[in-house]
Amino acid sequence: MIRRIEPGQVRLGMYVRGFGGSFFSHPFWRTRFKLTSQTDVDILRNCAVPYIEIDEALGCGLIEHDEAPSPAIISPAAPPPPAPAVARRTAVRRVRTRPPEAPVSPEQARAERTVTRGKVVVQALFDSARLGQAVPVAEAMSLVAEMDDLFARGEHKLLDVIRMKTADEYTYLHSVAVCALMLKLARQLGMAESEARECGLAGLLHDVGKMRVPADVLHKRGALTDAEYLQVQAHAEEGFAMLSMVPDLPEAAMTVARLHHEKIDGTGYPLQLSGEAIPLVARMGAICDVYDALTSNRAYKQAWTPAKALAAMAGWDGHFDGPLLEAFAASVGIALPHAPVEPA
Repeated sequence: MIRRIEPGQVRLGMYVRGFGGSFFSHPFWRTRFKLTSQTDVDILRNCAVPYIEIDEALGCGLIEHDEAPSPAIISPAAPPPPAPAVARRTAVRRVRTRPPEAPVSPEQARAERTVTRGKVVVQALFDSARLGQAVPVAEAMSLVAEMDDLFARGEHKLLDVIRMKTADEYTYLHSVAVCALMLKLARQLGMAESEARECGLAGLLHDVGKMRVPADVLHKRGALTDAEYLQVQAHAEEGFAMLSMVPDLPEAAMTVARLHHEKIDGTGYPLQLSGEAIPLVARMGAICDVYDALTSNRAYKQAWTPAKALAAMAGWDGHFDGPLLEAFAASVGIALPHAPVEPA
């Protein structure tokens, strides 16, 4: 039996048979599959299609107490019902980057889908870490590969979409942004695909230790006390400890989680390393982390432009690896002020 349901009605065990609306609004490239992952359920509940077709012969159907109106039983040839005037509210909010009536290119649509999926995946990663459960590394690597493939095809809308994040989305989308920036910097440095994707995974997981920081401290708008600042600093070692328990996790992820707040002059934390004693991937993570923080809207400040952020970072003596910062600027298409000019 085939039914058409609203996105908000999907649940684990359903067999998806198809989607309504334009192909470019679909949240997955495949159109027929069984829902065995809560992440996929959340993505579907948050997608922009007018309806989803399910096959109740191949999977479970609606439950009797479902809040939505009962959908009509249809035949495959039946015309689609009109889209609902008001979409159901769901737990995961779709990233809104443009007015609903504005036309959207296929590249923009793919970028929006990837960012929306990224928010769901990072939330699942952080929730698992906070509860002491197994971290879904396979889901994380799948997301990293999806983002890397977009860049490999020459599609660069992803960073524009991420930059539109609101202050309340910062916790999760900051990790997605750092992942994307790490991928671009790794490719700029000529790293192989496998190494670049390990850098992306490290960016995605770099702040996982913040799940051990009290929420009232982590989101405090005013100045932190000395004791609160120490609690925030502890997220580096906490993240390292948490990721050290994950089997077969690339070492880059643990390194960046622990060392992305180290500084070239040795004044960072937690180990006060300096210069090349700081691993390359951690020096990369430091740049990507600060750049996204500066170019994001936060509860206590407005976002800086990319050019202003990079100009400021270039002026912080002793903070970043200078040549690496130049490579990063090139990877995002911005010239550093007073950058050295190579001889002709």
